[in-house]
Amino acid sequence: MLSPLQIVVLALFPLGLSSCSVIDDTLLTEEVSDFSLGVVALSSIIQTEFSLAEDVNTLGFTDYLQFQLELGGNPNTNLKPLFSVADIAARRDLLAGLDGYADTLTAVASEKSPSEGYSVLDGTLKNLKLLDYGDFNLSHSLSFLNSNQLVNDISFLDELLILPERDRRLLPILEKGGETLKKMALLLYFDIGAIADQSSKCRYTYPENDFSAKMSSLRLCKGGLRSIVSSAVKFDTNIWKDKLAYLKGHEAGSSKIRRDAINRLVSIQKLGQSMDQLLSETQLALIAMIDAHEAIEATLRAAQKSSIVSFTSTTKIILFRKKLRELLKAAANVQNALSELSGTTMSPQDFLPTDFTQNGTGENNGE
Repeated sequence: MLSPLQIVVLALFPLGLSSCSVIDDTLLTEEVSDFSLGVVALSSIIQTEFSLAEDVNTLGFTDYLQFQLELGGNPNTNLKPLFSVADIAARRDLLAGLDGYADTLTAVASEKSPSEGYSVLDGTLKNLKLLDYGDFNLSHSLSFLNSNQLVNDISFLDELLILPERDRRLLPILEKGGETLKKMALLLYFDIGAIADQSSKCRYTYPENDFSAKMSSLRLCKGGLRSIVSSAVKFDTNIWKDKLAYLKGHEAGSSKIRRDAINRLVSIQKLGQSMDQLLSETQLALIAMIDAHEAIEATLRAAQKSSIVSFTSTTKIILFRKKLRELLKAAANVQNALSELSGTTMSPQDFLPTDFTQNGTGENNGE
């Protein structure tokens, strides 16, 4: 029996594709549109994750100030953000490139002219060419040469997005864009990083990572956003451990105060676990995005040859949507954990662009 989630996923893919079906132009357009909406949604969530990381950092700093003042100290009251304005701008430009590629696919698949968005797209492409490997957190797992190569390869996105109208055919764009899209996904994957070494080589050098291999085979060393957030959570948990030790050593405070401190400590630890799950799910969603892109390429080749559409290709696209659902739930869990004291809650739809929810790609009622 299908689970409720499987039923909803299948309901959102009314393509009727099976191992013995042939896709038509309308269904192909819907498939490309669904994929593009998924890419834009994933891009939006990744941008939100950096804001959530700063919220975790602010939470720890606030707790630190409060405890130091309770002790009669004179702490530095200047909050230091985890990321600079330039750091955030570089990631915003990269994610805008993802959005631009997704919008181009939708326009070409639906035989619409994407020229109206050229002014915005042109600015994005110029910013991509200015990106530097130092703008991202890659040194934990990549050498200077590999990092530089990865960032430089992304600048070739303009060759795909700004083309003469006569060259705007979907399959060539998909074939050329697949490699660039993977490089962008790789950059984000490494930038998110890991909370612990995933290779024994991390102790003395970089892991052997082949960019042409499957992303699931990548091995990372400790570093990146996951490690940064983990350190921020650890900083906050240590504050509450110190506070509990202080209360015990001085026999200060009522049992309620100690219980509140314990609850706060546990809540922060749970927050860290939820945040790391969110970031881990994001890396899985990036892998699923690349697999789905390859599946659309295979589907289009089959359509042009009037061939049978592979069920495996269809499954990869469904898996991408499934991973997005899991990601949305994880994002809502983190935001709710951060908002617990204020009593506000967030639903998965709150992390999505308007077009995404209007097209039925977000959570369904009863899901």
